[in-house]
Amino acid sequence: MVLQRVIRAVIMGPPGSGKGTVSARITKSFGLQHMSSGDILRANIKEKTELGLLMKACIDQGQLVPDDIMSRLILNDLRKIDNSGWLLDGFPRTVSQAEALDHAFSLDTVINLNVPFQTIKERLTSRWTHIPSGRVYNTDFNPPKVSGLDDVTGEPLVQRDDDRPETVTRRLKSYETQTEPVLEFYRSKGVLETFTGTETNKIWPHIEAFLHRKFTSLSQRAA
Repeated sequence: MVLQRVIRAVIMGPPGSGKGTVSARITKSFGLQHMSSGDILRANIKEKTELGLLMKACIDQGQLVPDDIMSRLILNDLRKIDNSGWLLDGFPRTVSQAEALDHAFSLDTVINLNVPFQTIKERLTSRWTHIPSGRVYNTDFNPPKVSGLDDVTGEPLVQRDDDRPETVTRRLKSYETQTEPVLEFYRSKGVLETFTGTETNKIWPHIEAFLHRKFTSLSQRAA
């Protein structure tokens, strides 16, 4: 789809909700740049920018990166691509960050993936990883040929700490507590669109159809 105006969108969803897959499909289908807060953060730390060094100091001390630093970092990168449409992933995570983004840019839509926590827990706790190569297996739909062993090397698979049941439960609860006020912020502005389901491939056609309608309408108004 060729867009007639610059589109600015945010995607939200808990860890394991399929956000990465959906983001890739949106950026490919609609020609938006995928702006990941994690990628931006890592790039700034690697390049030792002023904000990158500030963030690294916070992380090294086990502290959360303050909202104002995180907001400045993301907004700096977004301003560099001011004439391009983008899909922002991983930011904002707090109302303060959402307000900073709202002050700088007018969002066209916020896509929220509402996947039941039980589905996510089953999805994540079934993941086993071959650490040296990064190959990931899922005991439900992509199991190794030999249980517990990597297909290529025969080396043992491990369950990452992030994928252990107790860790997944804690991360999901933390996400819910932190993010619900942000969803309410966007709901009150009339830009939040929530898609509910248990399978990415079944949710995606609804997201795609909605964005086609939304972006067509916006392009026609801009013409």
